[in-house]
Amino acid sequence: MQSRIKKLLTLAMLISPMLCYADASYEKSTQITGGQLVDMLKNYAMISKQMKSLTDPKSEITMVHGNQKAVVSRDSTEITDLDRQVIIRVDNTKKTYSVMTFADMRKMMAEMPQKMAQMQQQMKDAQARAAQQPGQAIPPNLQFNFTTSVTEPGVSKVVNGQNATQQILTMKMTVTDSNNPGTNVAYTLTTEIWTTPDMPPEMKEVQDFDMRFAKALMAGVDLAAFKNMAANSNAAMAQMFGGKPGAAEAFAQMQKELAKIKGTRILEIQRMGGTGTGIAASPTSGAGGSSATPPPSGGSAAGQVASDTAQNTAAGESSRLGIPGSALGGALMSAWGRHKAKPAAPAPAPAATTSPAPATQTTVDVTLMEMTTQTNNFSREAIPSSVFEIPSGFKQVPSPMEQMMAR
Repeated sequence: MQSRIKKLLTLAMLISPMLCYADASYEKSTQITGGQLVDMLKNYAMISKQMKSLTDPKSEITMVHGNQKAVVSRDSTEITDLDRQVIIRVDNTKKTYSVMTFADMRKMMAEMPQKMAQMQQQMKDAQARAAQQPGQAIPPNLQFNFTTSVTEPGVSKVVNGQNATQQILTMKMTVTDSNNPGTNVAYTLTTEIWTTPDMPPEMKEVQDFDMRFAKALMAGVDLAAFKNMAANSNAAMAQMFGGKPGAAEAFAQMQKELAKIKGTRILEIQRMGGTGTGIAASPTSGAGGSSATPPPSGGSAAGQVASDTAQNTAAGESSRLGIPGSALGGALMSAWGRHKAKPAAPAPAPAATTSPAPATQTTVDVTLMEMTTQTNNFSREAIPSSVFEIPSGFKQVPSPMEQMMAR
C-alpha cells in the first residue's frame, strides 16, 4: 500500500508542472495601410501584380499548450517542444520541415562569436569598397545628425479590449549641405505605440514558456562568451545604423530612449517618410537623355527621394516589408548627389530706395509608408494536438540555422 502511494506521489510530482500551464493563444498581424510608396509602386508593371499581396495583412498566431509552443502563419509553422528539446520549422509552401535540437543550437551558439566577427569584418570591407567606387563616397559637404526620442502625450483609450496608453517613438536622420545653407533632407521613422500596463494573461503564458525555453537552452552555455557575442552584435548594429559620423553615438542614444517604452505593445502604427527644405529636385537622365521618372509634384528634394525609393524598390521587391528602410537610404544619397554645389552669384548692387526681398524656403513632407501592427484575438480555448504535428508527406531538409552557419 505504501509503495503504491509513493508511486502516485511521484507521478503527481511529475505531472503537476503541466497542470499549472493553461492553454493560451493570441494573434499578431502586420499590414501596410498607406503611404506614397504604395501608390507609386502600383505604376511599375513588374511588381503591380504583387501589390495586393504586399498590402494584405500578414498574421501569425502564437499558441502554447503545456511544454509546447507553436507560431503559425499562412506559409510556415514553428514548433518548440521543451520535453523533446527540439525546434521544428514547417514550410507549408515547399511542403518541407526541419528539426533543430537544443544541443545543436548550443553548438552553433558556441561558434557564433567567430561568425559574428567574420560578418562584421565583411561589412567593413564592403563599406570600404563602396566608398572607393565612383560616385559612392559620401560628399564631404554633407553633414549627418541622428536623433531618437520617446514621448508620452498622456492619451489613453481601449485598444483591442485592453486599456492602453499612447507613446510616440521618433527616429530621425537629417542631412544638411554645408555648400547650400538652409537646405536639408530628413528621413523620419515615427511609431505610434499603444501599450497596456497589465500584460494580458495569454501573453503571460507565452512569456513564461519563453523563460522556460531560455533556461533549458542556456543550460551549460558559457554566459560570458554569450555576453561578448551580444556586445559584438551591438557593435555590428551600430555599424549597420549608418557607418556615418555620429552614428555610434546615435545608436547609444537610441537604446536609452527605447528603454523608456513601458508596458506591453498592443498596437503600433509606424510611419516612414522624408522631408526636404530649400532644394529643387532635378530629374534623373536616362540613356536617351530624358527623365527616367518624373519628379513628384512640388519638385522637392523629399519628393525626389520618394520617387527614387520607388525605383529602388521596383528593382529589388524581394525584401518585401523591409523595403523602405534600405531603399530610402540609397535614394536619399542619390537625390542629394544630383544637387551639385553652385557658386554663389555676385549680389547685385542694391538700389538706394529698396530692400532685398526675404528668401523663401519650401518644405514638403512625404509619407512613404504607413504600417500597422496589432495584437488581438486573445483566447484560452484548448489547443488541438494537430497544431504540434508535422503534416503527413512533408520532406525533411536542413534547418535554416544550419544553412546559415554553413554559409
